[in-house]
Amino acid sequence: MTQEQMGIVIGGLLPALFFGVAGVCQKWSNQHGISTGAYLVSIGVGVVLVGAVLWAINTDQKFSSAAIVPAVGMGIAWGIGVVLVAIGISKYGAPISQLAPLYNMNTLVTVVIALVVFSEWKDVNLVKLTIGALFIILGGVLVSS
Repeated sequence: MTQEQMGIVIGGLLPALFFGVAGVCQKWSNQHGISTGAYLVSIGVGVVLVGAVLWAINTDQKFSSAAIVPAVGMGIAWGIGVVLVAIGISKYGAPISQLAPLYNMNTLVTVVIALVVFSEWKDVNLVKLTIGALFIILGGVLVSS
């Protein structure tokens, strides 16, 4: 397996599996009436546990405000998104099977920002990217209708 293929498995396929399990856990937790604050704190405990294990086994520790500030921003944005999904499930009874394809259209937001901020438009096939984006949009519309 090439390094690029390994990167796709580790950075794409395995996270898809774990994020899928996370969506099921999200529905399960919200069905039991957890408040959104307690829900986020509980998720935070899980994230801290994973971070503590990685911190303990990783000998190459790097910290800088230039790296920490966007990481905290990521946590804030992610936390707000998770709370909104939880509200959709617990207050409005939205099925996770319809929500997941919709909120996973976040890939389109990430792609657009990355194309501009990181100049990734120089390194991608824009035709394939556009076709893939259209499929994502069509899939979200199909599942939510």
